[in-house]
Amino acid sequence: MSADDRAARTDSSNARRASFRASREAEARVLLLIDGFSRKTTGPRTLEGRVKLAKLDFLLRYPRYLATVLASRGLREADREALDRQDSPLESRMMRYRYGPWDPSYFAVLGSLVGRGLIEVVPAEGTNALGYRTTESGAALADHFKEDGAFEDMVGRIMLLRRHLDLTGESLKKMLYDLPEVADATWHEELT
Repeated sequence: MSADDRAARTDSSNARRASFRASREAEARVLLLIDGFSRKTTGPRTLEGRVKLAKLDFLLRYPRYLATVLASRGLREADREALDRQDSPLESRMMRYRYGPWDPSYFAVLGSLVGRGLIEVVPAEGTNALGYRTTESGAALADHFKEDGAFEDMVGRIMLLRRHLDLTGESLKKMLYDLPEVADATWHEELT
């Protein structure tokens, strides 16, 4: 094997390894998403399971797909208009896996948030699954992020998700498979 081949192989290996690491941007986004789905006025609730988390995160990260899904559910065009103008610069793209869009860094992101006491994993209400919810310190940090104008578009999308797409992970997965860009992608292909 030539030195160039070894270098290319090392670069590829390093890039793959990096895709499994948590970034601060991903941690902030996932914390805001979990917080948006785990608060209610009568007490705590949970965001039920990794499948639901991944599908909601996909729609959060890709505003144009969120607009398409909302259109299929009958949301007025005027309410979707802002989504079409939003760009979502991502540090990494999600990939197509067996059950739809997935980010290999979820385990590291969730582990970091749990390890720092920002979220907790608890039994999901009414199911045998596990859910995620923010702790008191996680909710306080999420509130701090919400006050920062840099997260304004993201917080708005989370509110749309909660209002219109607070469904099961399985239901969300089926909706995403109606998107040709997701359904036609090959395994491990980056979604754009």
